[in-house]
This record gives sequence, structure tokens and C-alpha cells, in this order.
Amino acid sequence: MTLPNNRLVQEKKIRTSFIYLILCSITAVLLLNSCEAPPPKGISRNSWYICEELNLAFRFQTSKHGEYIGLNKALAKPKSFRLKHYRKASRFKFNDRKNLKGELIVKNDSLIFIMDDRPYVFIPEARIPLPKSPHRYENELFEEVSVTETIYGHARGFYSSKQIEKRENKSYGQVIFDVAEELGSNLLKSEIPLQMDIYQAIGDEEPNRPLIVLMHGGAFIAGDKRDELVSTLAMHYARRGFVVASVNYRLGYLFLPGRYANLERAIYSAIQDIRAALRYLSHHSNQYRIDPDYIYLGGNSAGGILSLSTAFMKESDVWPSADAGALGLSRDLGCLDCSTNDLYGPFTIQAVINMWGAVHSLDILDSCNIPILSIHGDKDFVVPYGHDYPFTDVSPKVSSFFSRKLHGSFSIHNYADTTDLNHTLYTFEGLKHEPHFDEEHQMIAKNYHIIHDQILHFINKQLIDKTIRPLGTDTIVPTDAPAIYKAEHPFYEQVSFDCNHCLIHKQSSNTAEIIWLDDKKDYTLYFAATGPHGQVYADSMSILVNNNLKNN
Repeated sequence: MTLPNNRLVQEKKIRTSFIYLILCSITAVLLLNSCEAPPPKGISRNSWYICEELNLAFRFQTSKHGEYIGLNKALAKPKSFRLKHYRKASRFKFNDRKNLKGELIVKNDSLIFIMDDRPYVFIPEARIPLPKSPHRYENELFEEVSVTETIYGHARGFYSSKQIEKRENKSYGQVIFDVAEELGSNLLKSEIPLQMDIYQAIGDEEPNRPLIVLMHGGAFIAGDKRDELVSTLAMHYARRGFVVASVNYRLGYLFLPGRYANLERAIYSAIQDIRAALRYLSHHSNQYRIDPDYIYLGGNSAGGILSLSTAFMKESDVWPSADAGALGLSRDLGCLDCSTNDLYGPFTIQAVINMWGAVHSLDILDSCNIPILSIHGDKDFVVPYGHDYPFTDVSPKVSSFFSRKLHGSFSIHNYADTTDLNHTLYTFEGLKHEPHFDEEHQMIAKNYHIIHDQILHFINKQLIDKTIRPLGTDTIVPTDAPAIYKAEHPFYEQVSFDCNHCLIHKQSSNTAEIIWLDDKKDYTLYFAATGPHGQVYADSMSILVNNNLKNN
């Protein structure tokens, strides 16, 4: 009877020992797990950390997992790592390289991994951000625009504004002739003030803005700086960040048979006024925050004639009629810059926008190489599309009494084909003078937007230099060293780079060393630069992978 009792006791001890062993094991596991701690605070997720000494870059996807790559190949396929962090120790477990064990510290934006009493610094990938869209000048950035009227000078003349409010189903030419008849009763000139409207976006803080100067039409007889086309364009361009000036100039001359001098003197006086307005704006460039070396001059009809003549006429091109007025009643008009004000203000005209205007002589276009955009209807009989008299829709015979033939946009374009003149022509096929208006003198939205967009594209083509092309391969071999891209341009101080599926290993103001990630067939490198006027040039280039040399 004793033996069975001893056996029971032994079995009981065995069971107790087994249970104790299980409890100890569980306790040990729990104790071990309780020693593991979360990583230090401040570690960024999805941001690469780079250590040159260890030839390693990694980024966290969770607090315990992430991916890593080496830094010595052009193409790297990220692999997974695991992180265990204890009170003062962290362990990175990698798939194909030696594990790291040491102390992980977050300092500022960097990670410091102390291993074998030696610190290894992991610096976060630092991308220089590309300028964000929408971009100045190309897109509308502002909603509200201020319009300031200012007097830029005084000069002897008949008047500087004559608005045409109603046409009463009359043609443009007939309206102008009706206005001209009113002038016949007044041969006296007086000192008159000359004004301009300056359009600026409210809230625009750019200190160095390009300037667009617009002139209205009206055959040098009528018109005003707030005529519908120029004022509408001015508002739209100001919202994009330009400063826009719409300028009044001296108007009026007598229609007398054979007295070509009357019209010439009116045009010349208007040229003097516009040049005075440009000097005024240059002289006050700090006040209006404009760059007087970046002026874009444009106008419609008479304003187109005026923009071309103001930009290209030299003193040697001035007509002899500037020295004697009609009937000998007017005094000498003086030099190009000898009227309206005595301000000093140098300026540079970068380009000319000629909306259905013309030149009296093609020879003046040889004086300087200023780009021209011409917009014109090919059925225009007020200002000829080719080479002809103006106002032939009213009477070719009458127009020949007071005007010589003019060279319109198509004539200028043909001339440009035989010279170095930089000329762009947009033709409204089948349309007459003022192609943005219908027969009821209502704005045709489609045609207005064509005019608006043609001008904007043309100006931005001159303003935004798009000749940047980064130096660097567009075909990568996966086993080659990381690709280096460099772009320098005298117009832009800094060129920035960006890319998807990549690590920008190193980047300066104009250089980027890039490791492409994953294993794709092609990638895209984006680059952009901001110019001295806040304009942005943005572009991209395709990067192909040459897998045929992958294992070489």
C-alpha cells in the first residue's frame, strides 16, 4: 500500500514542476517583451535617412518596419528591415547585410546611431522644393486689381481723349470720319494734361515686375485709355502679376487733301507722348515696383501703329513734317524725347504687340531686333492687312488725300521672311478691323480669348527663358553609379529638381545626384527655376532604364 502512495506523490511533483516550468517560460517571455520599448520620438515616417559612412539609406513605414537601399548604384530596389528598440539599444535586422545594434538618438532632424562607441549620422533627404503652381504671369493669382490714374506730362495739342459711346450701326471708318469733321471748327491748340491708368493686383508683393503698356485705337482722332479692349486686357494681365499701364496720348488732326504732314505730326506727337510715359514709369519704377528693362508695348489699330513706331523709330527716321505744322501754325515738335515731360528714365522694350496696326515704312524695322506679335484680320480695310491705303472701306480716293500707303501685318510678315526680324503673325481669316467685335459692336468672347491668349503666350515666351536642359544621362544602367544632373543658367539663380520613385542623394542649388527606386522601365525628372521677376520655368525629362546592361 505504501508504494502506490509514493508513486502518487512523485507524479504530483512532476506535474507541479512541469507547470512551474511553463509559468517560468511564460514569465520570461513576458519579461523579455516588457523590455522592448518604442523608438525615440521625432522619427519621420516615409522620409529617407541617409548615412554615407554605412552606404545606407532607410525610411520607416511603421515604428518597427521600413525599407532600405544602398547608395552606390543608379537603380536600387528597396528591401525590408525590422527594428527592435529596447531601453538603450536598438537593433536593425536587414535581409542581405549585417545587422546593426546600438543606441538610436534623434537630434534635430537627424538620427544618430551609436555603435561600438562610434556615432553614425543619418541625415534626412533634403529636397529643394519646386515652385508651386499656379505660377506668376502664366496663371491668374489675384482677384482684385487697383486702377490708379496719374498725369505723366503736359503738351500742346487738341485733346487727349474722345470716347465713342455709340456707333449707331455705322462702320468704324465712318465713325472716325464723323469725329474728324468735328475737329475742323477748332484749329487752336493748348497745353493739355496727359494721363495714364496703372493697373496693379492688390496684395501683390513682388518687388520687380515686368510692365505691359497698352495704347487704344481710334485713328489718332478718337479713343481713350479705358476703351473696352485695352481695359479688359489690362485687368486680366494685372491679375497674373504684371503691372499694366493704359496710356492716353494727343489726338486730332485735319483731313486736308495732300496734307500728309497733318497725320504724320499727329502720329509723331503721340510717339513723343508714349516715350514720355515710358520715361515717367521708369523714373518712378521703385514706386510702382517695375523693372523698366522689361517693358512690353502693345496696342490696337492706331495703338498698334503707335507701338511699332515707338519701339523702332530712331531720330534719323523722324519725318521732316515734325519741323513745321499744318498751315504753319504749329511750332517745331522737337526730338523723340523732347516733349511732354523732362524726366530721365531709361527703359528697354522687350517686345511689341501689334493688334491690326501697321508701319509707314518697313525700313524702320531694321533699327533693332525687337520681337513682334501681329494679330490681324485678312479682310481689314481700315488698316490694311497687306500694303495699301487705310480706310479703303470708306473711300480709297479720300484716304489717299491725307495718308500714304501703310504696311500691315502680312506685309511685315513677308518682310520678316527676308530679314532677321523676329515676327509672329496670327491671322483672323475672313474677319475685318477689330476682329473681337461683331457687327453690333459686341465683344465676341471666343475671339477676345484668342487675342488674350496669343498675347500672353507671346509675352511669356520672351519673359520665361525656356532653354534650360539639365546635363546628365537620360538612360541609366542599373549597376552604374548614381546619376548626376546639373543645370545652370545665367537668368536663373537656382534650378531645383524633383522626381517620383527616387532618392535625391545629394542636392545643391543647381545639381542633384539621384538614385532611382523600384525597377521600372522609365522615370521622370522634374526641374524648375524662379527668375528675377518671380516668373517660373518648369519642365521635365524622361529617364529610361537600359536593362540589357543590368548584369554587366
